[in-house]
Amino acid sequence: MGDRQFRRPRPTLETAHGFRREGLFGTGPDHWLSDEDRIELWRIEGTKLLDLAQKQFPRTQNLEFAILKGHLIIEHALLQFIRCHARVLVDEATLRFSFSQKLEVAYLMGFGVNEPALLPSVQRWNKVRNLVAHGFTLDRTLVDEMIRVHAEDYDGFSMTDNRQRITMLRSLCRYIAAWTAAHMDVHVYNETRYDDDL
Repeated sequence: MGDRQFRRPRPTLETAHGFRREGLFGTGPDHWLSDEDRIELWRIEGTKLLDLAQKQFPRTQNLEFAILKGHLIIEHALLQFIRCHARVLVDEATLRFSFSQKLEVAYLMGFGVNEPALLPSVQRWNKVRNLVAHGFTLDRTLVDEMIRVHAEDYDGFSMTDNRQRITMLRSLCRYIAAWTAAHMDVHVYNETRYDDDL
């Protein structure tokens, strides 16, 4: 059995008092996911993430809307990445981090460490989103630079209109979701496999 992901409730002061009174705070099979359950859970979450990127990225001509909606999908991907890598299985609603905090925690857990364009693209998407959401401005040069690092023709890269930008942002959002889902799957597989010869 590999590393475990615990699913017990978060200890509270009442838990501490109970431990002091009764002297019991065991960890057993009821307190963690089995390898099989963990593999199944994260395969399902990875599939949901891919579906989310496919179905929820808007069919729109509005670049600002595409940026805002894509940002929500990416934020969800970061949240699932953190949940998958955490030692404790937590409910999504209990993680109350800002986007920047989620990105930093995910990076500490390996998000984008070996993918040179992933982390900078997510950071740039967040910057562009903040400009749109809080400053009511859109800097297309920032959007284009983010897209360029993923373009097949890096040297000959050019964007002609917002429709093209939205198409590329859709592809980038799907890439981030697919990379995250694949990384979660590999992570759980590596943590749950074991050598029968031991």
